[in-house]
Amino acid sequence: MSLMGIVHEEFSCYRDGLKIRGSMFRPKGNGPFPTIVISHELLMNRLTTLRYAIGFARMGYAAFCFDFNGGGPISQSEGKTTDMTVLTEAADIKAVIDYAGKQPYTDMDRFHLMGCSLGGFASALVAAELGADFVKKLILFYPALSVPDDSRSGEALFARFDPNNIPERFFCGPIILGRQYMLDVRDMEPFSIISRYRGPVLICFGTKDHLVDYRYGVRAYDAYKAADEAAVASGELDEMPLVWLDTIQNGEHLFPFLPHKSDAFNSVKEFMAGRKEVMRVDVKLTTMTFKLKGALLDWDIPFGGKAVGDFFNGTVRAGAHDQRYYGIGTSDVTADYYIDGKDRAGEDATVHVVNSGVSRKARAADANAFNANALPKTASPWKPVVSTTSKALDFMNHTEAFARLRQRGLKGPLVRIFMDYNATK
Repeated sequence: MSLMGIVHEEFSCYRDGLKIRGSMFRPKGNGPFPTIVISHELLMNRLTTLRYAIGFARMGYAAFCFDFNGGGPISQSEGKTTDMTVLTEAADIKAVIDYAGKQPYTDMDRFHLMGCSLGGFASALVAAELGADFVKKLILFYPALSVPDDSRSGEALFARFDPNNIPERFFCGPIILGRQYMLDVRDMEPFSIISRYRGPVLICFGTKDHLVDYRYGVRAYDAYKAADEAAVASGELDEMPLVWLDTIQNGEHLFPFLPHKSDAFNSVKEFMAGRKEVMRVDVKLTTMTFKLKGALLDWDIPFGGKAVGDFFNGTVRAGAHDQRYYGIGTSDVTADYYIDGKDRAGEDATVHVVNSGVSRKARAADANAFNANALPKTASPWKPVVSTTSKALDFMNHTEAFARLRQRGLKGPLVRIFMDYNATK
């Protein structure tokens, strides 16, 4: 993975005398840069989060990832796995935050948190403790909010035990955990705790996650949303922050397949830019024809498909087509299609999408969310014009749209359309 234009430094800090080892990535220059701390999963180390940290550095952030003390058999930090709990992980996160805040290139007035699995659970606890005045945005990838229920049921990942007589130590796959790992969360109601955080939250969860059930992501989303609604009703909040559950269809724990990683991190990019997904179009290519026009190759690609989302659901109308012109070193693409369906008010509606003038270079950059040297730091390279007949969706007629595409060969791309969150409210 290229680190062109990125500064990489290894760092260390301490929590209760235990050394935490980590990696920092940021753009070249003095900053100060908006800052994020990223936490890994149980059994893993920061290698699973390096890709995300580098992605944030390309977006203009100072990104810190690290190994938890006692976090697993491949952790480069100190500490025993038998002493590790979600609360010690939360303490590790705060130690890294403290270290990040002392660096001359960080802007802690623009600080964010991201965590994966057990690191997501710990990050959610830290965000609830520090509050939205400090943690500006929170990103949770498949957070392991199931752990308190596991402690009460006697089943935790690969471990089985008597919940009324938790052993001093027990095997959990390749590591040995200690009793305190379960005792720290046995009486915890995680959703009531994490929902004390009043800032924007993005939760990315796969529907085929076999380690942490997708329903825990739904419960977290519902908890954050309900708490924010109550805070608005009481006057604690002036308006609802963005709370977004991004469902990764067929996604598994760790997002082991690159398309799912790319979908999730594309959501991160739009979330950090303050945008919300309004619709995704599952494009189905039907046929294609091509002919030469002088030095240009003219492709006409008819397609169909369906659109789904919180705002609109419908079917692509016949006549939709993608017109492409290719020449030596040049290209031009125009997609034009109507979608007929129902808006969020349940009324019949039509949405018209036109996407044109996207360069070959921008498409190539967008095709791989992590090979993004050519990718603009804050904006998607795809800029469709979206309009609609729907009164409930009139904001689409006045709001700039952004799109991210996942190419799927001859099947056709998955097109995701985003707009500014404030416009969608």
